[in-house]
Amino acid sequence: MSEEIHIIGGGITGLFLAYHHTKRGDAVNLYESSNKLGGLIGTNTVEEGLVEFAANGLLLTDSIKSMLDDIGLAPLFPNKSSKRRYFWTNQKLSRLPISILTGLRLFYTVFFKKLKFNEEQNFETWANHMFGNVITKNIIEPAIGGVYGTRLDSLQAESIFSQWDGSGSSTILKEILKNKRKTYGTVSFQHGMGDLVSHLVDYLKPKIQIKTNVSLDSLEEILQWKGKLKLSISLKNLIPLLGNRIDKEETPNLLSITTITRFGKNHLTIDPCFGILFGKNEGIHALGVLCNSDIFPGRANNDLHSETWIYPSVVKTVDKISWESILEKDRKQITGKTDSPKAVYITSWTGAFPAYDRKLFLFNKRLDVLESQWIAEGKDIRFFGNFRKGIGLRSLFESTSRE
Repeated sequence: MSEEIHIIGGGITGLFLAYHHTKRGDAVNLYESSNKLGGLIGTNTVEEGLVEFAANGLLLTDSIKSMLDDIGLAPLFPNKSSKRRYFWTNQKLSRLPISILTGLRLFYTVFFKKLKFNEEQNFETWANHMFGNVITKNIIEPAIGGVYGTRLDSLQAESIFSQWDGSGSSTILKEILKNKRKTYGTVSFQHGMGDLVSHLVDYLKPKIQIKTNVSLDSLEEILQWKGKLKLSISLKNLIPLLGNRIDKEETPNLLSITTITRFGKNHLTIDPCFGILFGKNEGIHALGVLCNSDIFPGRANNDLHSETWIYPSVVKTVDKISWESILEKDRKQITGKTDSPKAVYITSWTGAFPAYDRKLFLFNKRLDVLESQWIAEGKDIRFFGNFRKGIGLRSLFESTSRE
């Protein structure tokens, strides 16, 4: 028997939820407060090429391949040259910024050292203890910071690896293998990630009820609805909706991110690459840069080169300093040259991303309690989003598929 499902939030998480429930034959109602579906995911087509609003790609799995077949969307695979990735450490580019001896220590830690989280330590302190200072500074700091939009001292390992056993009885290798899923690498689409949103919407429109520009300011109102309730709104919008159900000290921290897509004639690196991750205290303001036109074909027109730089918004401390000048200063340190861009497109997201720290971990525990209390009262209401089951579109797709 089909069930009535109410999905509050028409971002990519809500669209994934709607897709999975539609496949099961459920009656789905999707509510979105704005007139736009897809949330942060989208693509702007400009004269110079494509500008992604947020994600530039997603990890392809068998289940995602099946969804793409359903919605009639062909994946775009990356260029072979995009396998080359760089770290910027000790003021230079390197593909492996550690010595052989340090690499052996990393091997030992991953394979044999017991994994134990410490709730009193931020990610930087924990990683220094777990891996050592060199590995933390040269590999973990740029890799994790680039993905999570901030530096390690603002994160916590227990929150990022919430699916792992950090009690001290397992190893990193065991946890990786336990949670491993077969993937075919990162893919995008011919017209960018906006293709994913538009094809999902076109697929869902004849099958579900979609209501946009819906104002839902009261959780009490939502709780009166009949059927299963799925809240997939952003953390920024969820916090005020919860009201006094969470204490002030339980309120999670939010991050603001600015992405800058730059089109120019000259490449950032001599050889084509996926991009560069930047270490802490290396004189670079950015967390990372993606070389879009090196990764996927069709990202830039007229022989231009496209890059997307990722910055924590706290970098811009004075209004009179432009984002363009910050980017060009960073770029000159890498290339050693002054190179004027053809065009620059800036997207800033205020409070749009969760900080994966101790407060988020405790906040999710609080949401677990609320869900259990409502279930006991006969109300099936659940929370979904990148703050619940991990960052990345694959994680969102897999977590929503289990509901």
